Amino acid sequence: MAHSTLSVFVTEPLQPEAQELLARHLRIDVGDDGLSREALRRRVATVDIILSKTDPVPIDAELIDAAPNLRLIARHGSGYNNVDVEHATRRGIPVTNTPGANAVSLAEYTLGLMFAAARRLVPATASCRLGAPDRLGFMGVELFGKTFGLIGVGHIGREVVQRVHALGMKVLAHHPRPSARGLSDLPLELVDLETLLRESDVISLHVPLTEATRNLIGARELALMKSTAILINLARGGVVEERALYDALARNAIFAAATDVLANEPVRAEEPLLRLENCLVLPHIAAVTPEAQRAVAMAAVEEVLRFSRGEPLRHVVNPEVFQTSQSGGKG
Repeated sequence: MAHSTLSVFVTEPLQPEAQELLARHLRIDVGDDGLSREALRRRVATVDIILSKTDPVPIDAELIDAAPNLRLIARHGSGYNNVDVEHATRRGIPVTNTPGANAVSLAEYTLGLMFAAARRLVPATASCRLGAPDRLGFMGVELFGKTFGLIGVGHIGREVVQRVHALGMKVLAHHPRPSARGLSDLPLELVDLETLLRESDVISLHVPLTEATRNLIGARELALMKSTAILINLARGGVVEERALYDALARNAIFAAATDVLANEPVRAEEPLLRLENCLVLPHIAAVTPEAQRAVAMAAVEEVLRFSRGEPLRHVVNPEVFQTSQSGGKG
């Protein structure tokens, strides 16, 4: 039984336990990723809160303005590039996310992609299905003693550092945000981006997609990398300039790449990167584990419930909204 008059539109079904908790306290309406824009506008017309689950459903200025009663946008996950945060701020609407809730799953997945790319596991498996594979044609590389370059050391990055250090890898890190000053407890060396690109054998991206990180890795950056380097992208598709990546891989300018994200999702069969044997493309599944799905959904729901109770929000991506608005956290 709902205990509040606040209403929530959830863009897609949540992990069942989290959705049940939300429904127990608030009035909820659950959509799906197949809704048309017109249907979305109708569904949000009277809601107080939007809980945004996946990136392909944009919470843009048009949708925000279609919800005149909107008081909170809660993201299911750490990324929020599908939300027009500037417009939400102008409207006095806080935007929250769930940093770190899926960190372990993403860190383990990072290592999985690194091993798969380094040992060419996917093309080797595909060759076995055709029969009589050329074993020596799948020469891989050993990772012990190599240099791991980490771009972005947030919650996920911290988990990655601990794991790759345990493998006997040296860790270089570049962190675009000032909080890099608080990384002295980790076994890494902070360097500028160019140094990291030149010296790393594996480069892994863990930054949000912002105007500062859009096309962070383009033709110039790829040209700085070793010809034996592996690039891993678990950030967002827009962080890597995909045409430049395709060109570098096609010329064997770098050894391999593995990406869980693309600029256009879901993955299309005609995606150019899929044609390259030295590129591993995955369908944005880094956080698709029962543990991560529950943790992220619960974190998002708990933030919504804090708002409904008038309690301070824990993870607000636009805290400046509270300087000009009194709407945050009044249920």
